[in-house]
Amino acid sequence: YLSKPEPVQQAQEKNRLFIDAIQVSSKTQQMIIHSQGTVLPSTETALSSEVQGRIIEVADHFVAGGSVKQGDLLLRIDDLEYRTAVARAQASVAAANTRLAEERGRADVAYLDWLRYNKEGKRSAAAKSLALREPQIAEAAANLTAAKADLAQAKENLARTTVTAPYDGLVRHRSVDLGQHVSVGTALGVCFASNQVEVRLPVAEHKLALLALPSPSTLQTQAAPIQLTLSLNGIDFHWQASLARVESVLDERSRMLYLVASVNDPYQLMAQADQPLLRVGTFVNARITGKSLNNIVRIPHDVLQTDSTVWLIDNNGKLQQRAVNIITSDSRYAYIDNGLGDGDKIAIGYIDSGNIGSTVSIAKLITLPEDDGDTAVAAKTSTANNNDKAVREI
Repeated sequence: YLSKPEPVQQAQEKNRLFIDAIQVSSKTQQMIIHSQGTVLPSTETALSSEVQGRIIEVADHFVAGGSVKQGDLLLRIDDLEYRTAVARAQASVAAANTRLAEERGRADVAYLDWLRYNKEGKRSAAAKSLALREPQIAEAAANLTAAKADLAQAKENLARTTVTAPYDGLVRHRSVDLGQHVSVGTALGVCFASNQVEVRLPVAEHKLALLALPSPSTLQTQAAPIQLTLSLNGIDFHWQASLARVESVLDERSRMLYLVASVNDPYQLMAQADQPLLRVGTFVNARITGKSLNNIVRIPHDVLQTDSTVWLIDNNGKLQQRAVNIITSDSRYAYIDNGLGDGDKIAIGYIDSGNIGSTVSIAKLITLPEDDGDTAVAAKTSTANNNDKAVREI
């Protein structure tokens, strides 16, 4: 009789599940937020005409893609009318000066007469003011001031017939051509500064806790590192960016907060680099360094069930369904801060819910490789322009 249970035990061994499992570890994990955005100029200017007239000269570099220095001539408007206005204003100033001098001369003569006929001092102050031509002098002085103002305006209008570059930069496009008549406010073209570009990077509201965002006063010293990446023909090119600012308003539709990263000398005008230019309009990926969190467990997506549970193999070799709390995930891994501990074993592959409590044997125990630094919060968004039309989180 002692040998009778042996066949039952053998049957149990035969029906035992043999599964692969991974052994996880709990460690301090550096959070990385991944975002995307379009390279935009930090400074961009829409040039418009401040005077009217016919364009008589257009500079060769005032074309799309042209490089300009601050003060470079872009175009010139016919200035004959404005030179004439300056000459007339100068004549008006001269005439006003003459009249003021005449009135002051008359006032001197009137003063002598006043002393001669008012020895007893019986006349009123108002009479004295009129006798000494003080109102006429005040009027002549005011006319001179107005004439000088007209002259300054005429000179300013003359200067405005020459349109120059407001800063070192590049021309985005030109809207007018030689011989064209322009009015006040006519769009001439657009240029942007080439010394710095910006990228607006959206981060989902519920992921902001993973970022150590500095206050405005400590932004320059405590801002998180940001790396921008551009892939060309299978080759990744990287730029180190700095956090220029954090926008103060959360987007109500997308629930995104925008971080603005800046890159200096994107067109390599100050120093040549062995990589392509970071052109305005380029779509780049961004990697934002976040907080370091303790006791984080990293697991592959394929061991995670749809209800945020995993199949845990306990110390007795039995299958248990364990709920976990996912704080973030990237393209390969989910990051858990509650529900798993160091050394826990998680079953791989499909397991029927009827196997809860079943005893299993581990056919192959896999240890995850060391994190390659791609810990990420996927906050990839569609930001092809600055209007933030459609933003979604992947």
